[in-house]
Amino acid sequence: MRTLVHFVPALLVLACAATGSKPAEAPNASANTAAPTPLAAAPGPAPSGGTESSGSLPEPAWLPSEAREMLSARMDRHGEVMMMLLVSVMTLQHSDTELLAEQVAAEPRLGRPVTGEKGTISALLPPRFFTLQDQLVDRAHAVANAARANDNGRIVRAYGQLAETCVSCHSVYLQPDKVFDLPGD
Repeated sequence: MRTLVHFVPALLVLACAATGSKPAEAPNASANTAAPTPLAAAPGPAPSGGTESSGSLPEPAWLPSEAREMLSARMDRHGEVMMMLLVSVMTLQHSDTELLAEQVAAEPRLGRPVTGEKGTISALLPPRFFTLQDQLVDRAHAVANAARANDNGRIVRAYGQLAETCVSCHSVYLQPDKVFDLPGD
């Protein structure tokens, strides 16, 4: 059975495609192979506005640069784990899915601000952020539980709900006063 490590080359291509960088050459799969073949990102539509996507969220104008810097490492690490989780879900790697989903759930949380708190990152973030942070943990556990049960239907539904939470949180990060509504809500 293949583990997530076997999909690292594919993850590198996806990451390069998302960042617009050129991928490195693929490592030799075995000693019997000739020279490595360069990997190429699949052509796709240009992002809106005709510019290349950085694969990152735009910087929100409402959040001070110091707070954005504090969140940056956390968001980058979270994004990497979520990309690996997506691959494990799509390739039905249940043990990897369980492990990665539990890693998402175990990510340290920011504490809710106490009344009158000022000058901290928690005080700057909108209340909805903390609701979504709690929801992320619950939904990541749901993905892990579904993977543990080897239930593909539950995995895909739970992952979809987890992705909804991610997009909602990104929406709050960019526009804290705007509520993210799903179609049909």
